[in-house]
Amino acid sequence: MYYNITDLLLFFLVYGFLGFLLETVFRSLADKKVYISRGALTNGFCPLYGICALLIIEIYILCELSISSPLLTLIAATAGSIFLVTLIEYIVGRMLDKVFHCKLWDYSAYTLNLHSYICLEFSLLWGIIALLLVYFVHPVMEVLVYAIPYNTRTIAVIIFLSILFVNASHQLRKRVYGGGHP
Repeated sequence: MYYNITDLLLFFLVYGFLGFLLETVFRSLADKKVYISRGALTNGFCPLYGICALLIIEIYILCELSISSPLLTLIAATAGSIFLVTLIEYIVGRMLDKVFHCKLWDYSAYTLNLHSYICLEFSLLWGIIALLLVYFVHPVMEVLVYAIPYNTRTIAVIIFLSILFVNASHQLRKRVYGGGHP
């Protein structure tokens, strides 16, 4: 399916927010206490999830268009998603740590980790999330998003991106000049 820039940005915003919710619920259950996911530069939104969701969707579309076998498509798209999302998670984790001295996740407790930024267990979990996203979540999101009139979608994207930009600017300014951690 072809997505225009407005729809891609709206999906980015939706999946960034859903990623924030997923992270919050997962951490709360894992730590057995109420946990609010904290982003590096935003509150209530995880850009990494938005970006990765879009990449996963595009990888699956690309594989469906270029591979004729449904099984090979599934395997290639899932493996590609695992690899790309894990690579991005490593780069972002390392960058946040080195540039902002902020470590939002730490996989050092897992035996198969690389510099504590990525680990095999969570990479495989990304594969499961990719399958759930592409086959269950995204088809519903497409219907919901396309049910909104185009002009309304455009206005919503502008408003939410503006809020996100202001929030990220404030958080970055706090981090750079205030020296605090999220």
